[in-house]
Amino acid sequence: MISTISSQPLGVQNKYASLEKTGSGVEEKPIKDSAGPENSNNDVTISDAGRKALEASRGAQSPSYYEQFMPTYDGFTAANIALGVKEPGRDTFSAGKDFSQVAIDARASMDNNYERLESIGKSYPPNNAPAESRNSLLGELDRRALYAVASNQGEMFTKDEQAIARNKMNQQQGLAMGLYSGPTSEKDQFSDPFVGNMASKFKAGIEFLDAVGNEEKGTSFEYAHQRAGVQKAYESASIKNGEIPEDFMSDSPLIMLLYEAMDAAEKFGSKSITEGQILNAEDIRKQSWFSGYENRLDDSINATRELYVPKFTK
Repeated sequence: MISTISSQPLGVQNKYASLEKTGSGVEEKPIKDSAGPENSNNDVTISDAGRKALEASRGAQSPSYYEQFMPTYDGFTAANIALGVKEPGRDTFSAGKDFSQVAIDARASMDNNYERLESIGKSYPPNNAPAESRNSLLGELDRRALYAVASNQGEMFTKDEQAIARNKMNQQQGLAMGLYSGPTSEKDQFSDPFVGNMASKFKAGIEFLDAVGNEEKGTSFEYAHQRAGVQKAYESASIKNGEIPEDFMSDSPLIMLLYEAMDAAEKFGSKSITEGQILNAEDIRKQSWFSGYENRLDDSINATRELYVPKFTK
């Protein structure tokens, strides 16, 4: 996950990003939210009733609305990825399958789409594929299947494929939070249902992350870091708005530990930021804001896995 929301405590990176950048080893560019607290136009106001009406419109948007931000070639679809913006826990591609089978079927779907792309003269160029190729390749996968690819379940996926799947997951989260992620040509078609209200954006991020599958909740360090960071950001933005934050504390022992570390660092005035991506335990241990909590990390990881996926195998 790639971009930083400026209002987040500690500068702990919440990374929502567009896949519309090429290359598996290149981090996506930050999504800049022009309505964020550091660059918002304070002369523009909206009534509480108006804001609530606009936020309510988010629920009325059909999944197909998001497909325009995930262009594919004719004959291909990104419907399942688009559905994941509104319903990340909805199993379509992966319904009724254990996680190993999800990975096997994702591999088969992608191999078939590689062949289909070649048959229409759009051979997939690794590390430099246009958005249409990436969306066409992965568009049949639901969120759970995307995570199987991103986490290299069964060790069946290339680093490029893992990065692309991870970036599509980021795009889902970004769009769910009212942060545009997609082709520049379609940006004018996007409407922020939260009208720049950062507390509402972060709350949507919490609700989105709480709805993903158990494999992601139980085994993804990136997920746990995101979930803890988004909650901290939501609470900070709510207080800044003069509101009492709702209690969104997670049951995940790992998320609770990361939240505790972030909260302590903030209270002690730390200006640390998250360095690099959070993809494994070592990425967490090396963070300055996590100093002093290292000896509790392994137990929290094991407890989180036991809570969500006790029979999980890589």
